[in-house]
Amino acid sequence: MPNLTSLRPLLYIIVFYLIAFWLSLSYWAFRDARERSPSVAFHVFATGISLLLPIFGLFIYMIIRPPLTMAERRALELETAALSEPGGPARELRPCPSCGEPIDSQYVLCPHCKTQFSKLCPRCNKQLKLGWSVCPYCAEEVPLQGSVPTPRIAR
Repeated sequence: MPNLTSLRPLLYIIVFYLIAFWLSLSYWAFRDARERSPSVAFHVFATGISLLLPIFGLFIYMIIRPPLTMAERRALELETAALSEPGGPARELRPCPSCGEPIDSQYVLCPHCKTQFSKLCPRCNKQLKLGWSVCPYCAEEVPLQGSVPTPRIAR
């Protein structure tokens, strides 16, 4: 029979690493439970089950834990709220060249001083500058201010 006293330090090292591994898995379960739930009872449960059943307890915890962390859940709620808000993205504001009040860059005239910046094409409803006589989007002839529109010829 071989001398087992020479293997004793190796046995101590193996036992030490197994205990360290067991405790680190329990600590990981505790930290993961804290990220997934505000409940102290859930934190104690996760730590306790992983301490009582070293590897199998961790598997049990991983099966019953919440699928999302609290941070992921909050980000999902914020994203859902942002997407459900009416109006879509905020429009760009600019000062009115006449009165200086902030107005939407898509406005045709200033709602404060009624200065007209552009006009709308009667056909495609796109914004046109005041001096344009033809819509560059749909090729519709646009009458200048004060003139009578000319009838279109069918092609």
